[in-house]
Amino acid sequence: MTWPVENIIRILSIQKNANGDACNTNNNNLKQGLAAELLVRHLRLFTYLVITYFAYQYTWPIEEAKEWNLKWVLVVLFRNLFIEFILYGGWHWFLYVSGFVNGRIEHKKFNPENQYDDGGKNIVREVTFTTLGFFMSTAFECVVLNLWSRKSIYIVPFYSDFFGNSFAWTFYSIFHVLIVAYWRDAHFYFIHRAMHKWNFKIFGIDIGYFLYKYVHSLHHKSKNPGPFSGLSMHPFEHFLYYTCTLTCLFFPLHPYHFLYTKFHADISPIAGHDGYDKPAGGSAFHYLHHSLVDCNYGTPMVPLDYMFGSLKSDEKVKTKTKKK
Repeated sequence: MTWPVENIIRILSIQKNANGDACNTNNNNLKQGLAAELLVRHLRLFTYLVITYFAYQYTWPIEEAKEWNLKWVLVVLFRNLFIEFILYGGWHWFLYVSGFVNGRIEHKKFNPENQYDDGGKNIVREVTFTTLGFFMSTAFECVVLNLWSRKSIYIVPFYSDFFGNSFAWTFYSIFHVLIVAYWRDAHFYFIHRAMHKWNFKIFGIDIGYFLYKYVHSLHHKSKNPGPFSGLSMHPFEHFLYYTCTLTCLFFPLHPYHFLYTKFHADISPIAGHDGYDKPAGGSAFHYLHHSLVDCNYGTPMVPLDYMFGSLKSDEKVKTKTKKK
């Protein structure tokens, strides 16, 4: 199944005992082999695929975008803000407001403290900068729309027939859909790693430390993250983050590929920062980064942290949540 449908069903299916404690959560931390992960990852991303399809069919103003006009820009902006409201707001409400997790998975929270019991400071900051992130996402989308519609020399022309008229073209289109998540993981690692200490200086400056201090530290104010923490970034970091969508400058792509990459960047931070182990988001790997800072810059599926020596095991975090 797909996020968040499967997660909600699993959470609500956990039975409470008389004391309000979860009776059975034995299957929440089952591990899957690599082959199974490669298969089910795209099933989990079905939400993204569906959103991409409907956005392309109904809110992709490619003809209108030949000239800058507030009307078509607002169509794109309001669609993106609606997605933020439904997915970010909905998942935050489900985990932190509704009470549905009480007696079911509150013991699965990596940090048991309520980070939003502070008079609203955390949530206001996170919602504000997440919304700015969606404005940046919209800006990237509108620029690509305009360049494509004008057939600009600065972008590779898009193609409109997704499956084409040959097996090779069909394979090319499907392949680009399948690699989006892994391209995003790799791009995220390098952009993210660049905003932490490089441990060497250029003209007397550690550029990574400089970027962390003046840019990325805003994201790390969410030491105990929640759903809105993922895109709670400095605008300059938003800009770097969304450069993952610019593969269209180098390869011939269908608009679906661009939108899927963009929506993956928009939506994937939710589960990765929601603060809970499975059956919620389950990203103990990235929680450790927020907790320890100088480790786990990427994701488990593209093992760049392992290759570059920045990996810290998340098993200790999972063990703690099981014992609570």
